[in-house]
Amino acid sequence: MKIFNKKNKDTNVDNIKKEIVKKKKKNFYLLRIIFVIFFVVFLYIAMDLFKVFNKKSIGIYEVTSGEIVNVDRHKGFIFRSEYVETCKNDGYINFFVSNGKRVNRGAFIYTINDDESVLKNFTLLYEDKVKIKQNIKMQSNRITDLDFSNIYVSKDSINNQLKEINIVKQLENIDVYNELVAKEKGFARHAGLISYIIDGYEDLKIESFNENLIKQYDTIDVETQKNNVKTNDKIYKIILSPEFEIAFDSNYDYDNFDKNKTVSVKFVYENVSATGHIRSFIGNDGKKHFSLVVLDYPERFIDKRVVEFEIENKKISGLKIPIKSIVSKNCYVIPKNMLEKDFKTDENVIFKLGPNGDRVKVTCNISKEDENNYYISIDDSLSKLKFGDVLTNRYNDTFSLSDVKKLNGVYNVNKGYAIFKNIDIIDKTNEYAIIKGKTINGISLYDHIALDSSDVVEGNLIS
Repeated sequence: MKIFNKKNKDTNVDNIKKEIVKKKKKNFYLLRIIFVIFFVVFLYIAMDLFKVFNKKSIGIYEVTSGEIVNVDRHKGFIFRSEYVETCKNDGYINFFVSNGKRVNRGAFIYTINDDESVLKNFTLLYEDKVKIKQNIKMQSNRITDLDFSNIYVSKDSINNQLKEINIVKQLENIDVYNELVAKEKGFARHAGLISYIIDGYEDLKIESFNENLIKQYDTIDVETQKNNVKTNDKIYKIILSPEFEIAFDSNYDYDNFDKNKTVSVKFVYENVSATGHIRSFIGNDGKKHFSLVVLDYPERFIDKRVVEFEIENKKISGLKIPIKSIVSKNCYVIPKNMLEKDFKTDENVIFKLGPNGDRVKVTCNISKEDENNYYISIDDSLSKLKFGDVLTNRYNDTFSLSDVKKLNGVYNVNKGYAIFKNIDIIDKTNEYAIIKGKTINGISLYDHIALDSSDVVEGNLIS
């Protein structure tokens, strides 16, 4: 007969209860650990997502070849070969040739009479009105703040056109000019361009130029065409040659220009471009001046004496980068014998002495290289070099990091993160710079750089 022991039964129950409590506690601790791990992972992911969504996007620029054209603006005085005609009688003058028109030698130019009857009683046809409207439009483009006297030239040009139309109509039934009754008839003594603006400088030679001539000209009264003339009055002039010469002063020494090379010129207010040659000469003030010899568009300048123009004095070629991509950085100057190449990883390696005198291997990005030294940005996150660190090499040579030099550069992002690279600036404008290409450890054609250096932290990944 089996004897039931109540004490043993109670002990077993207690043990079972204890085991259940232990398991519950163990599961509770396990759940807490899982919850903490899950929370940490969630927090890490959330922070990473926050960085991604709030990270400023970095603009990328691909380096291209380009050029900068430098121009100098000048104000010059025009000299040319001009012949001035005078009249032999008093009376009313009528011109039969429009201002700026090219005439042959012997061409019929004007008549002088005691009255203005030659101007009366004519009717404009439709085609005549079209020509006059075109002339008015052209003349309006000539008037500028620089040379407001062109308004008088424009008025005279339109009047001349009306007279020319009138005289053509009156001469339609006249076989020869001799049948036209006039007190005086004038014919061109020379071939060239005709102008009715006479300023008194027609006989002036370029050797008479001085720096005050332009200022003096701005104060004179230019003589324009008159209807009523006196004996020996100057009535028109002929521009004998298409070539004109513009004298000017410049701080730039154009003697360095190739005398056989043409230069590009833009006339500011006329909005036309031309080519010419530059030479130097001595003015009547004993100083050296320059002149621009031009053959293009002589008809555009027959009524001008002072002009503003721009000369393309040099063209700089190289790699073109935006100005806002340029940044200045301090760089450590390190002798070349202190840096090695790890051919397994293709990394640049430097060894520095640790706290216990042991050799610590660090990698670095080279910002610039010259004949004797490497330059490494002090912000290079890869190297973690500090001012005063002692470097060593395989020959146990030592070098203390104490030499720092500021360099201009850009952030190269070819590898997906920002690396500072030095640049050599040749020339620049407000928006772009031209830099040297094919520099060792520098920037090359088609490299990718940060468009705006202010958006970049060196060493950071580029998104």
